[in-house]
Amino acid sequence: MGGPLTIPTRPSRSSAQSPRRTAHRHTARPLLHLFLLTAALVLGLTLFPASAAATLADTVDAALRSAGIGRAATGVYIWDLDAASPIYELNPGAPLVPASNLKLVTSAAAVFAWGFDHQFGTELYAPEAPPTADGTLVGDLHLLGLGDPTLSTRDYQKKNLRMTTASFEAFARKLKRDGVRRIEGRVLGDASWFDKLKTVPTWKPGLQLECGPLSALSGNQGLDNGNRVAAPTTHAARLMTQALRKAGIKVRGAPGTAAVPETSRFVGRQYSARLRAVVRHMNKESDNFFAEMIVKGLGKDLYDEGSTAAGTEADREALRLVGADARGCVIQDGSGLSYGNRLTAEGLAVLLGAMRQRDDFADFYGSLAVAGRDGSLHDRMRGTAAAGNARAKTGTLDIASCLSGYVTSANDHLVAFAILMNGGSIDWWRTTRAQDKIVVALAKASLPGAPVLAATPVLRQHSVSAAEPVHGVGGALKPGVQP
Repeated sequence: MGGPLTIPTRPSRSSAQSPRRTAHRHTARPLLHLFLLTAALVLGLTLFPASAAATLADTVDAALRSAGIGRAATGVYIWDLDAASPIYELNPGAPLVPASNLKLVTSAAAVFAWGFDHQFGTELYAPEAPPTADGTLVGDLHLLGLGDPTLSTRDYQKKNLRMTTASFEAFARKLKRDGVRRIEGRVLGDASWFDKLKTVPTWKPGLQLECGPLSALSGNQGLDNGNRVAAPTTHAARLMTQALRKAGIKVRGAPGTAAVPETSRFVGRQYSARLRAVVRHMNKESDNFFAEMIVKGLGKDLYDEGSTAAGTEADREALRLVGADARGCVIQDGSGLSYGNRLTAEGLAVLLGAMRQRDDFADFYGSLAVAGRDGSLHDRMRGTAAAGNARAKTGTLDIASCLSGYVTSANDHLVAFAILMNGGSIDWWRTTRAQDKIVVALAKASLPGAPVLAATPVLRQHSVSAAEPVHGVGGALKPGVQP
């Protein structure tokens, strides 16, 4: 669920809370689907008659054959969440390249750690001396980045993010309200909250073009007219300088970078849109930059290290916390761009089932692209029973074509599915068409078995308390679901 987070007063940097390092591991991690399946059998329910299972399995088999991918390089797990019944599986525990299906794990890790009401912050500092009588600030302005992936100009938000979030213009208006009319100095960016790596070391050459440069202080996702900038922190300082000048505040010097001096005067902190909006954009549009910034933020808040290497541990912990078998899984980034990532179809399906148990499931479900309607599925499954019904995350690399998510059957059973296809020469048209055939077949099916429980009380919902921090003040990973 995640109750509303209160915005704490900004602590001094010397008194900021240290991130808590508790691992939050369970001594026993039973697979959710096995628990529910056992419960169903105890209740004496007939989960899936052999004839119905065979018919649907034949349909799935035929679709998979049409993909042109060998069965050994394909992992599928389909699970009727309402009847607690596995419907189909093929190599469910085989570690395969998930591509952007990894964003589902990154989403879960972020929600477990922060809750959907979480916000990212950016701070503005001015010289210690207040403005003179004529509105002049003598000295430099400093922007301190705390990992907000959304900080941008209002124009960029409207054209690319379609959300209202933290902006450079808002900081400029604040200074103007404070009487500032001239800055005898520069705007300097401080990105020390994260490490200095602007990309992920495991990415193959050329993949960095699929993601803006990473920095704790970034503006417009590190892009200038669609092109990656070489110095994202300076770029953010430049956007701030431009916003000040547009607001009628003269700035004497050129933008640059520097640490915030201890003597600086705190002007204010600006907050991003809520995490539900951030995750929604990330999953629907498959935004790699958002995913990688979230992972670095998790690393900083949970393990006091704003790096990809630290943040991916939060992803791995999320899988363990929901009871997914993480053996053989490899997570090298947050977006799924790395060819070295490995997940299993069963692990993804278990994660999807666990998210369904949360009180805030509607936010997670709503973050996924809708077949035939929007995001990366806007032109798929149109005019079928899955259109406007299936919600899923796509995943595409040269060596992988994947689709994982939910679809509602003809008799209103919610089904979780994970389809991972790998190969040396993927024919994307054939693989996506095969995936769509499977999802449409599930949408048209009348699945046997009454729901085991209308609202399965197997898992307790974690509530985010008002004491839990906004990003940049420390945090702890909480599963939100506990056997």
